[in-house]
Amino acid sequence: MSEITQAIGAKQAQITQLQREIEALKGAASVLGAKVRAKPKAQPKKRRKKATKATPAQPKAKAKSQSKAKPQAPKGKRHQWTAAEKAAIGKRMKAYWAKRRKAKG
Repeated sequence: MSEITQAIGAKQAQITQLQREIEALKGAASVLGAKVRAKPKAQPKKRRKKATKATPAQPKAKAKSQSKAKPQAPKGKRHQWTAAEKAAIGKRMKAYWAKRRKAKG
């Protein structure tokens, strides 16, 4: 334990000596007229530029066979259900709730 206490005392003595040296250097700098900062000013972080999409030199080739999927609606607009879709959903939901009522007892 005494070794640790001695080591702490030695480090505190070094700290005190360094603080005296800092004060002496600040005094010398003020005599010379230089500005002294306690800590160096942090440099602002460089911001990354957003990557722009590179335009291809040639347009993409279209698929030979078109899928049977419905065309996508433009972004920002809600999907409008057709009458057939509404009826199919209603049928599924009625079956779902009937199954739940039956399971509940």
